[in-house]
Amino acid sequence: MRVFLILFNSSLLALALVLEIYSLQLAFKGSQSEESFITPLLYHFIASAVSAYIFPKAVAPAHNEVQAKIYFFLFVIIFYLPVLGLIGLILSVPLLARSSKPQEKNLFTNTHKIREIPFESAVTGGQPVNLHSLDDLYRSRNPDRRLQAVYATLKLQDRNAIPLLRTALGDPVDDIRLLAYALLDRKEYRLSKRIEKFKQDLEKTENSGKKQLYRQIGNDYWELAHLGLVQGEAKNHVLRMAYKYIELGVEYSPEDSGLRFQYAQILLRLGKHQQAFEQFKTAEILGIEYVSLLTYYAEIAFYNSRYHEVKQLMAAIELPAAYPLLTTAARFWQMKPNAAATEIR
Repeated sequence: MRVFLILFNSSLLALALVLEIYSLQLAFKGSQSEESFITPLLYHFIASAVSAYIFPKAVAPAHNEVQAKIYFFLFVIIFYLPVLGLIGLILSVPLLARSSKPQEKNLFTNTHKIREIPFESAVTGGQPVNLHSLDDLYRSRNPDRRLQAVYATLKLQDRNAIPLLRTALGDPVDDIRLLAYALLDRKEYRLSKRIEKFKQDLEKTENSGKKQLYRQIGNDYWELAHLGLVQGEAKNHVLRMAYKYIELGVEYSPEDSGLRFQYAQILLRLGKHQQAFEQFKTAEILGIEYVSLLTYYAEIAFYNSRYHEVKQLMAAIELPAAYPLLTTAARFWQMKPNAAATEIR
């Protein structure tokens, strides 16, 4: 397939070059009237448009997205330098294609080398990492300090590190984006390999030992989704797999409050609100504290448009300083109606 694309692109470039040379011949052979320049100019325009479109694909076939301004820039070069501009670009194709290969190789190599970085990073000098200080460090205009902040996530728990790494995916500096992508990839890789190992163990284990493996596999699938390591349809698939294995674990151990609680969380993320509510209630009966379930009950009430109940539940929540988003939500629901309306405005 790749060979076919190369041949196809090369054929179009050759056709564009032939049109260029032909249009130049027509321009020199024709009379000095305005009509005689229309045909060669049309051929020249077609050749310029075709070559400007094909050239980026010939140089970097792995890149699917090319900005419109690049096409326009190449078109201008070829159009205002008849024949010479196109020949110059064609001659540069082998050099540009050769120089792009090591970069692609390095990207692949660096991504896998990141997986071998130790969890204790020398960047922080062995000192505990303060999450708020790290966020401030990443907001720096100095790219070296932002890179330092990304490295420092190696000492954070995944639930704290992943939001900062996902933010770093949009960094304007290539090295920072690559490092953030590689660290996220390593976290996903580690969980995926563990899931694969547990599944292999599951085939060798007797019925009595399967409960813990179901729990571990379901928990790792839940971590992939809950921590944001997968997105879109992949996230839905991972949640469905977590649901499958945790459900099997619940069948083996229906009195396990922790399994019931996780099962309810997965049901809630899958949009099965009534089933989730029933499982949370079961977990509460089995020993999970009611206070720990308030936010989940409030979320289910919100999805069912029972806003008065949401307000009552959120009013009972103590404001934990460690969770600023939850604190903001709780404060909003604890406001008086007039104050809440003002806040929305």
